[in-house]
Amino acid sequence: MSRPLTALVLVMVAGPVSAAAVPDLEVLFLDAQMWDKPVGEVLRDRKPLGFHWLSKERRDARSTRGDLRLWNLPVGETILRSREGKLHSFDISIYNRGDNGVLETDRFEALTEKWHALLVDKTGLEGEKMNRTQKGSVVSADRWVWKCPGAFLVLTSSKSKADRGFTPEFLKLSLVSVTYGKEIYEQRSGLTRGMARRRDLVANRTSRPNGDVFVEGVPMVDQGRKGYCAVASAERIFRYYGLPVDQHAMAQVAESSARGGTNPKTMIEALKKVAGRTKTRLLVHYEPESRKIKSELKAYNRLIRKNEKGRPFPDGAQLPYQYFLARCHAPTLREIRARGTSFDRFQKQIRDNIDAGTPLLWALQVGVFPEKGIPQQGGGHMRLVIGYNQKAGELIYTDSWGPGHEFKRMSTANAYTATMHLITLKPSQ
Repeated sequence: MSRPLTALVLVMVAGPVSAAAVPDLEVLFLDAQMWDKPVGEVLRDRKPLGFHWLSKERRDARSTRGDLRLWNLPVGETILRSREGKLHSFDISIYNRGDNGVLETDRFEALTEKWHALLVDKTGLEGEKMNRTQKGSVVSADRWVWKCPGAFLVLTSSKSKADRGFTPEFLKLSLVSVTYGKEIYEQRSGLTRGMARRRDLVANRTSRPNGDVFVEGVPMVDQGRKGYCAVASAERIFRYYGLPVDQHAMAQVAESSARGGTNPKTMIEALKKVAGRTKTRLLVHYEPESRKIKSELKAYNRLIRKNEKGRPFPDGAQLPYQYFLARCHAPTLREIRARGTSFDRFQKQIRDNIDAGTPLLWALQVGVFPEKGIPQQGGGHMRLVIGYNQKAGELIYTDSWGPGHEFKRMSTANAYTATMHLITLKPSQ
């Protein structure tokens, strides 16, 4: 029998904890004082755990070490979140379908029971069983809460209904500062209780002398190798609004898999389901229309033949728009698309929403125009538009790929040429 966690925490509060060479997250459970320290100091003292900042703002961090463990048991991606320079929480992934693939239901239930029993053993407490369908969550799940010195522990086990039985989705352990632990219980009264109101978002808009106008405070999320670009982008917006969600829960709502993240129609359907569970309004500001696609294809072929650059498509062909974008001569298509009332409306929607403090979800075909330093060279993708520079003719965007992808630019003409959808998810009030 191991010592209860309550005892372990109290033994070590007299001084700082040195992380062992083995990357075991147990060190997070041995120092109740770390919650009062600057978050940068906490990470410096625990370098072997492999945390890296998710953005230049250094608010959240992530560890994806392949040998990461907790109490000598293997665990996965671990996310650190902070508020006002101090620790807010750690989310430790024990299993998730996006990273680990499909797990048989009986093995998942055994894994849940194993970790629940371990936490009972470590804390010396049974833990409080939460209502499976409490309002304070995007998904229904089994949850247990333990209150320990310095922190709350929350074990969350979630599975979704399948044609036969259930599909395991994720199992995670959260370590939440007692300063914010009350949020665990306040969420019972509704997920959207702490959501920002639309009229308050304008305070997050800022501008620079060079003409940049952009939204500040959009958290970074790193989707990793998962095709979760739509739900990862939505998570960033919801966290910006003050909703405590994560991409694994939203992927469950959206019925997304790690292999289904690049189809634009799948993205839109996923976002509609997520919006329905979070009481937000989904507005599609731009999407390709079949009649306009046919018109563009004719104009494109005429210009290709005139300029003798690139190859025309078969006249009258019924081409999927994503196929067309992936194989077109981009400068020629830009000459056709980036003009007229549709292009003007696209730019106005971006300006109006950014001026109101609202980021936009932007679905596009990657690879129409070359981009440096990105892990995806082609296919559908979703990113966030967070600003514009009307003087320079640019939009400002961010990708959910971690550091280096927080604040990027593209000419608005190129962006519109590659666009498949432009969407906002706004608070209902």
